[in-house]
Amino acid sequence: MWLSSLGHPKLKFQAGDRIMMRAFACRSMDRGVIASVITLLMVLSMLAPSDNGRVDFDHLDDEPVRMEQLGGGGSLEEQCGSITFENLFEYTHATFDIIVNDDWESANVQAVAWINETLADDLRVSMDEFMAEIDPNDGGDSWISTDEREFFRALASECIEHTLTRIGVRDGPSHRGGVGVDWKNTSWEEDGVDIQEFNIVPIRHSQIRDCTSAFGNDCEEVPVIPNENRDCDTDIAASQGVDECRIKLWLNATVVIHGFFDSSNFTLVLNASNMSGAKLDFTFPVTPNLRLDLWDECEGRDVGLDEETAGGQAPLRGSCIGDGSSTYSITENADGSLTYSLIPDSPRIDWPLGEDLFADFTTAPIPVDDPPEWTDAAPPVGAWFPSPSGGEHIWAYWEDVSLWFSDEGSLSQLDVRCTGAPSLQLSEGGDRSWWAEIPRGSTAEVTCEAVDPAGQSTGIRTWNLGVPFSLSTSTQTLSDPHPVTISPTSDWPDLDIEIGLVQDGQSSPTSTITFTGEVTVELSSSNSLPGPVDVWVRVVGTDDVYSLEHVYDIGLSKESAPPVLAITNTEWDGSQWSMQGQYSDPDGESVAFSMSIDGSQTGSVSSTGNTWSTPNINFELWSEGEHVVAVEGCDTSGKCSEVSRTVNNSHLFEEPEPAPPTPSEDEDEGGLLPAAGLPIVIMATVAALMYGRRRG
Repeated sequence: MWLSSLGHPKLKFQAGDRIMMRAFACRSMDRGVIASVITLLMVLSMLAPSDNGRVDFDHLDDEPVRMEQLGGGGSLEEQCGSITFENLFEYTHATFDIIVNDDWESANVQAVAWINETLADDLRVSMDEFMAEIDPNDGGDSWISTDEREFFRALASECIEHTLTRIGVRDGPSHRGGVGVDWKNTSWEEDGVDIQEFNIVPIRHSQIRDCTSAFGNDCEEVPVIPNENRDCDTDIAASQGVDECRIKLWLNATVVIHGFFDSSNFTLVLNASNMSGAKLDFTFPVTPNLRLDLWDECEGRDVGLDEETAGGQAPLRGSCIGDGSSTYSITENADGSLTYSLIPDSPRIDWPLGEDLFADFTTAPIPVDDPPEWTDAAPPVGAWFPSPSGGEHIWAYWEDVSLWFSDEGSLSQLDVRCTGAPSLQLSEGGDRSWWAEIPRGSTAEVTCEAVDPAGQSTGIRTWNLGVPFSLSTSTQTLSDPHPVTISPTSDWPDLDIEIGLVQDGQSSPTSTITFTGEVTVELSSSNSLPGPVDVWVRVVGTDDVYSLEHVYDIGLSKESAPPVLAITNTEWDGSQWSMQGQYSDPDGESVAFSMSIDGSQTGSVSSTGNTWSTPNINFELWSEGEHVVAVEGCDTSGKCSEVSRTVNNSHLFEEPEPAPPTPSEDEDEGGLLPAAGLPIVIMATVAALMYGRRRG
């Protein structure tokens, strides 16, 4: 699956040039071939993204699918700089022979990797998918050609030059990383990586066929997935049971070691994250009296982590408890040199899985095997180990226990022995933490010592286990402030206690007290939301009392207060009526609104910020009279409030008074003429008389 998400690699011209030189260095190239190479380089440059931003690669434990490390743009160096050889080639088995040169400035690496069965199919599929990104006309056709093989091999060689070596060699005092120590001090030598292959394109494949080379070479291709018979070699009968489709790779390279000066004391580190089926042989130059002083298998760190882990928290030397997936051996060679062999073999089913292997080498004489000793960090005689409650609990974690002892050998090899009353049911867990059945209402004694492989003891110390106090409250309904009572359960010494309320990981302001007897503490709950609320307690550790931090559930719950609603305005616009208002929720919860008219749900209420408003209601569509418009707001806890207005729409149904009728000329002659018509009648009469006199 390597390079399956490579996308369009942004190759620097120099890198692409070197790739082409590698791919065809041993081939005679006519003008046509040269033109083809130039054309391909131009295509690569055009495929490159325009931005120069570096791709940020996630840690392996965040990757949903392994072997998809490349892609997304950036130069080849940027894309390859956070991965390993294993990210490019997922092998079935591999051997690495690393021979450190006499000057300790470099090492020659020879590796052989076998890629068998379906892993070989996956590699060919990924190569084809990648070539589809480079040349859609050629790649992505479910066939892999000799041209594609050569280009790919050259690209892989170029990429490996920038990958993580997994190896660190730091001289000086033994270390496990930590502040000021970045152990990743090796790199691949530029132009010093060469990869050879066998059977990527099987020459006797039953389905092999000729193809057209873009470079004028002889070209053949095979399907990336063989047929059901997996006949990748016609000369081998299926009855022989040979994996005919297997792939074999050879790597020859040089690793540069930076800043190494003193071979008398050094730590060699291998990050073995996601390594399965591998064997690495480190052969050092002849160094008199060189020996392995201590070896640690430390779980948890992935490939590619930067200064955040390399320069931060580091395990205590000799304290790591490995899972046993990695083993080692030391061989003294005939010439006096020393070979350190590592076999990391974490189960593939557990990937992603981080692991660091530390090996401390020295020429110093083997120290006298003295008895282990108690350190200043160890609990004194009579110390107290508080537990939050009775029952089965861890009372001491290995992270703490490992700090209690010192020895010239590995601390993880010490046998920590603890005894006590049978009722305690003392036991040591797989992670070397100590468990006990903690008594309720009383204390119990436990006696412990550490014994080295030679049977030498630190001597015993006796400590006390128990539950120092209990918590209670007078009411389960949260108030502000809220009273919480702390009651002693046994005869413990004075305790410094920090206490406060906590909800969903968010803490309210805390209070600090010296606990000498029963006391009631008023705790602030100002930041609490409706729902369950717990009590956080921390016992501050002292020389005589171990620390304790616990979250207690005493049944506290904050009740929700209903939202507050107010009407700010109502208005008519013709026959349309609307209402607006403001709201708030005392608990800061979201509020959902609904509207009803005369008890019937209708319409929707909109809200913005702390305001709400109804839609326009056309009261012409409602019967005449008074109507109650109500708006209800309910918070997340289901607490509701309601406001309403009575709306009288009667004015929309009032009819206007009728106007007096206008008389017409056809009125009954017996009727009275309107005063407005009298002048007209008079004028008509006068005109008739005048006209009659003229005629006479």
